[in-house]
Amino acid sequence: MYFIAPLRNATEALGHLAVWAGLYAVGCVVFVFVATGEPMRGRVIAIAFLVTTGTYLLDRVGPWPAWPDRADVASVPRRVRFLRRRVPRIRSIALGLLVVGLAMAASEGLLVALLVPASVAGMLAYSHGPGQSRIKDFLLLKNVAVATSLVALACVLVAANSSWEVSTLAIAGGTLWLHVLAGAMLCDIDDAVADARRGTRTIPNVLGEAKTWWTAEVLTFAAGLLLVLAAAGGLVAWSLAWPLAILPLVAVVSLHIARPNRVRNLVDLLFPVSVLLAACY
Repeated sequence: MYFIAPLRNATEALGHLAVWAGLYAVGCVVFVFVATGEPMRGRVIAIAFLVTTGTYLLDRVGPWPAWPDRADVASVPRRVRFLRRRVPRIRSIALGLLVVGLAMAASEGLLVALLVPASVAGMLAYSHGPGQSRIKDFLLLKNVAVATSLVALACVLVAANSSWEVSTLAIAGGTLWLHVLAGAMLCDIDDAVADARRGTRTIPNVLGEAKTWWTAEVLTFAAGLLLVLAAAGGLVAWSLAWPLAILPLVAVVSLHIARPNRVRNLVDLLFPVSVLLAACY
C-alpha cells in the first residue's frame, strides 16, 4: 500500500491549490445545466473552473504581499505553509487564471465578463475586511454568502446565450443553493476547534458536529424534494429530476457514515461527482 501516502499528499496539495474548489464550481454549473435541460457547453464550464480556482487561490495567498490570516494559520497550518513557500508563483498563477477566465468570459457577453471582477470584489469583502467585520466571521452569513455567490455564478453562466425559462432556472438555482449551503456548513467542521478558539462562531461549533451533519442532510433532502415537486408540476423532466435528487443525498449520507478526519476536500469532490453521474444518466 506504498502508493496511499503519495496519493493522499497529492490530493491535499490539489486542495491547497483550490483545484477541488474549482471542480465544485464545475459541479454547480453542470447541476444547473442538467436541471434546466440545457445542453452543456464546455467553454462555460471552463470559465467556472478558472474563475473559482483563481479567486480561491488569490484569497488564500492574498492579492498583495502580507502576513497570512491568523485564522488560517490556526485552522489550516499545512495549507498556509504549503502556499507561503510558493507565494510569488501562486499569486501569479491565480492572476493568470483570472485573466484567462476574463478573456473567455468576455466572449460570452458583458454580464458574464463582469463575473471575474465581481468574484474578486466578493472575495475581498468576504475575507479581507478590517478586524472582525469580515463576512466570514459572522455566523451563518458566511455560508449564505458562499452559497449565493456560487449559485449566482452558475446561473449567470448557464443563462448566458441559452433559451431558458425563469421558473426552471429559479428551481435549479434554489435547489443548488440548498446544496451549497449544506456543503459550506460541512466544510466548517474541519475548522471547528480553531474557529472556537478564535471566537468565530460557525454552525459546527455552535450546534456541534453531529447536528451539523443532520442539518446538512436535511437541507440536501429538501433540495431533492424541491426537484421532485418541480417535476410533479411539470417544471423539470422526471428523467432529469430523480438522479439529481437522489445522488447528491447519497453522497452526503455516505460521507456522514464514513466520518473522515477531514471533510472539506471530500465535500468539494463528491458533489461534482454525484452531479456528473446524474448528468451521465
